Amino acid sequence: MINSREEQAMAAEAVQMQQQLQEETDKHYIRLAVQNGLERGMNSSKRAALMKGSIFGLAAAAMVAFLLFIIPMLHDKQSTAADPGPVDWGVLEPFREFNGYDINSATLESAVRNDYFQLLDKGVEIEGYMVTLNAVTADENRIILLYTAETSDDQEIYGFSSSRMLDVQTGSQLNRNGGVGAHAKINGEDNYHKYYGKSVFELDRSKPFPAQLEADFQIASVDPGKMDDPKTGTIMADIHYSPRIKISFDLDQTFKEIPTKVIHPDKSVMLAGHEVVLSQVELSPLMIRARFALKNEAENEWEVRRAIFEAGAGKVVAETGKGAVELPLLSAAGTDNGFEELFASTLLDDPESLVLEFTTKTGDSESVVEFDLLE
Repeated sequence: MINSREEQAMAAEAVQMQQQLQEETDKHYIRLAVQNGLERGMNSSKRAALMKGSIFGLAAAAMVAFLLFIIPMLHDKQSTAADPGPVDWGVLEPFREFNGYDINSATLESAVRNDYFQLLDKGVEIEGYMVTLNAVTADENRIILLYTAETSDDQEIYGFSSSRMLDVQTGSQLNRNGGVGAHAKINGEDNYHKYYGKSVFELDRSKPFPAQLEADFQIASVDPGKMDDPKTGTIMADIHYSPRIKISFDLDQTFKEIPTKVIHPDKSVMLAGHEVVLSQVELSPLMIRARFALKNEAENEWEVRRAIFEAGAGKVVAETGKGAVELPLLSAAGTDNGFEELFASTLLDDPESLVLEFTTKTGDSESVVEFDLLE
């Protein structure tokens, strides 16, 4: 727990520095932090205590230099279980390999398999930095954008320092909730002048579906030869930044034609000695969201909700005639009376079976409770 202003300031500075150079290499253990609402009105030190898998706090300040050093190499070290299989990626083939580094890889692969994409091929070049929007897919809840950065010979791409999305009609920024990036390959070696990126943005389906969007990027780069320097990433003076590069596009309105299916299982599970109800599940092509609420409203206290949040976690297993696919937990967040978990989705594949497997922990023992989402 963060108990002093100094520690909070160190953590905030660490987070800011890490985000500036790591937005395109989000790691699952950071994104599982409690994102909001675990205790509205409680002080920040209590909120900081409710992070799943976070490295924030005092350790974050100490780890900044190390994180910045390893960022360019993360995509070489990570390997998820995504199997590209026989899917034909067509013009999106360059994104196949690096998609496998993302814990949300199954969702993008399902979209490609079902031709659920809008090809864009829109590019803008400013001062030797070029960004091309390759493709986008969306539903009522999320947008996944694929894009490419390129530089001239006098700069090597370190990564994207930021990627943002504006709803032009409302003038509001969309919340970015994950992404991944990697250098292109030439004969198996990194091409430091070309970089592929993927970002996920959240939509609020209670608001009008966006018609026009503006993507906004900034590229971080270094002088030639610096990418192979082991000190790169720890020396901030080595990093150069492109101007902000903005590209607008019209979003295909057919994406909103598949409505989100909302079900209310009203089934219970015991967590940390408290009864919790799976009250609502939202199913759409790009995400599955499960919401749990305390059965007894009188137990709705800070310590109780912290205990139940830490007492278990879920995953979704989708099964078709071609086999089963595990859809992992992408993020978790507190709510006013419980918590919610967000999972990858392959709903476009029309699964024959869709089961939420929730693992509960009691002391040193674990048990699995299954919820059938297609009943």
